[in-house]
Amino acid sequence: MKKIHAVLFLSLILLTSACFTSSNMSGKMLMSIQQGMTPLEVRNVFGAEPDFRRFEGNSEEWEYRRYSTTANAGWSIVLIQFTDGRVSGMDSFKDRSMEMNATTVVTPSPTAVTAIGAFPNRYPVEEIRVMSDSEFENFHDKLKFTIMDDEQKKMIERMLQKHDVTSAQCVEMVKEISYTPDQVEMMKKMYPYVRDKQNFNKVINILFSDIYKDEVRKFIKEYHQNNK
Repeated sequence: MKKIHAVLFLSLILLTSACFTSSNMSGKMLMSIQQGMTPLEVRNVFGAEPDFRRFEGNSEEWEYRRYSTTANAGWSIVLIQFTDGRVSGMDSFKDRSMEMNATTVVTPSPTAVTAIGAFPNRYPVEEIRVMSDSEFENFHDKLKFTIMDDEQKKMIERMLQKHDVTSAQCVEMVKEISYTPDQVEMMKKMYPYVRDKQNFNKVINILFSDIYKDEVRKFIKEYHQNNK
């Protein structure tokens, strides 16, 4: 009898996993996640290991991501935070700005670049592009040797009028800003221009306080809700 139960349980896990890998996260899955759950319990709900895992000290974050090719196409993303081995928070949102291949940084077509209504302060340039390594290195050196945070912010804002950025570049820029509220402010200003938004948690993780991290995540969630 125990063997039969074990086989049935394994079959249920495999069935859940198969459904998960072929569709978006269901509302039922999300409602099943409760504060205080263990990583094993979360893993059993989703039927799979997380796609991405991050941790620092006694805090850990799991990210589940699934792509839908329906009329409501886009990435469904679930972020689950653990503290001391227990669920302490969760966020879920839809991101239609990312391509199916999350490892590819996509350069928008000239048509897409000219229609930049979401970026009203940009210069009317022919092509919006990410800075090359050498260009960013030069910009970063100037930023590094600019003492006042206000001047650093103005430099970054001027740069964003002409260039998109990567999450890795955002990490380096934000690290040069000393005051945490200013770091949060600049993360919010950078995010619309980030090509690889799926990697932006690397930038958020610079922040020491969970309160500030949650503030940025809330901004990102509202940004995607307003740009559906």
